[in-house]
Amino acid sequence: MQSEGSKDRVIVLDQEETVIGRAADNAVTIDDPAASSRHCAILRKDNRYTLRDLNSTNGTYLNGGLVTEVPLAPGDVLTVGSIRMTIEGDDIGTASSIASTDTGPQDTIRTGPIRQTPPEFGVRKSRVGMWVSITIVIVLGLGALIYWFVSGLMG
Repeated sequence: MQSEGSKDRVIVLDQEETVIGRAADNAVTIDDPAASSRHCAILRKDNRYTLRDLNSTNGTYLNGGLVTEVPLAPGDVLTVGSIRMTIEGDDIGTASSIASTDTGPQDTIRTGPIRQTPPEFGVRKSRVGMWVSITIVIVLGLGALIYWFVSGLMG
């Protein structure tokens, strides 16, 4: 797969299931740390395609939205990590089309340079409030222990 500044690459969807991810045994291997080893799959039935997230860590995005399972159409943009793929094909069925028995190698994913910044993956949200709360609880607990200890010595 190609990322920013790389040349386009065409992948022919000629299997019933095309698994995409970092693992070497996938049909499509992605060299991106934000991709899971088995990130997502494109399922083919007749001339209809479905994208399915395979419980990936950072999610699978289609046209900018997080998805779990969704039908694909020509022009859709699939994002896995920082890799963007455009679905192309002149015989890809959509929800409103009639199924065709002629499904050839013209069904492809075209990858190429990233034109937009992908979602930030693996970036944790600020947890300052949580740590402030924990610190307050610890300080109050220590204060109570000191009070109990001092009052025990006095009494």
